[in-house]
Amino acid sequence: MNESGKKKSDGLFIVGGIALIAVLVIAIKLIFAWLGAAVPPERLNPDLAQSQGVTEQMETDAPAFCPFCGETLHDSFRWGQFCPWCGEKIER
Repeated sequence: MNESGKKKSDGLFIVGGIALIAVLVIAIKLIFAWLGAAVPPERLNPDLAQSQGVTEQMETDAPAFCPFCGETLHDSFRWGQFCPWCGEKIER
């Protein structure tokens, strides 16, 4: 009888430990989800937010015409692409 009670106690101890680990994992995930929603990404990584602004600024002043052939370029054209008419790479 004593041995049977010990096995039952060990089983409850193992199940309780697994349940405790599961509850802790869920709690940690909820905490990180809350932090992700509460803190804006710009505050977490200000260098990245500043570099994105510079990239957007650099992309907006792309050329409107090809300096080699003079043809008009489409609105989505960016620096470093090739001219669709003459094939030259347009760089700054």
